[in-house]
Amino acid sequence: MSEKKTKQVRQGKKDLREDLKLQEKPKSRRMKRVRRPVKKKKKIIRKPGSVRGWLYALLLLVVLVFIGWRIWRSDAVQMRFVYMWPYQNEIVTYARRNDIDPFLVAAVIKNESEFKPGAVSPVGAIGMMQIMPETGEWIAGQMGLNGYSLEALYNPGTNIRMGCWYLSELKYEFKDNLLLMMMAYNAGRGNTHGWMNANGWDYNFGETKAIPYPESRNYVASVLHDRDEYYRLYKDKVDSK
Repeated sequence: MSEKKTKQVRQGKKDLREDLKLQEKPKSRRMKRVRRPVKKKKKIIRKPGSVRGWLYALLLLVVLVFIGWRIWRSDAVQMRFVYMWPYQNEIVTYARRNDIDPFLVAAVIKNESEFKPGAVSPVGAIGMMQIMPETGEWIAGQMGLNGYSLEALYNPGTNIRMGCWYLSELKYEFKDNLLLMMMAYNAGRGNTHGWMNANGWDYNFGETKAIPYPESRNYVASVLHDRDEYYRLYKDKVDSK
């Protein structure tokens, strides 16, 4: 065999061995990637109908609030829940006897005790018109009430009778000035005269907002407001003369 053929045979065997090695080499496994579908965000589209629904609901709420407010402000509801008037006969009787506005007396009692006969304030004022014990003794002496005792202030009729008399005295003392009367009833006669001197007030004083003492200012404003409400609600139902 020639040298050339021998080389060819060797080359062929070499190639054959390499082919066999390639065939024996395990094939690599490739993991296929699974592509998950991308979720698209849904766009919220407000339909015209839903907008109208919200508007109707808002309008209904406004209407209901308005109706509720009108019902609350109705005379029947105000008289039943806000401006009640128990002991009306006693108030009108003793107010008329002492030449005092019965609507004013009702307003005073509302602000003082909310018509509670057993009311006692932190400073010791007693009964519906919140009369101080020492003031009660003085009033009883001036009125000539025989057999008076502190317990009498818890009696609605007696308390109203004495309170109306005291308001009449303040009306005379402060020359029919309603603001000064109410200040004196709330803070005392001596304090009121002292405030008049300190602030240069005379008996024509009529500016509630000018009262520099918050408690008295608020009390006077509240009583006057409630007096007007009692008059508005009961003027055709009460014989005040």
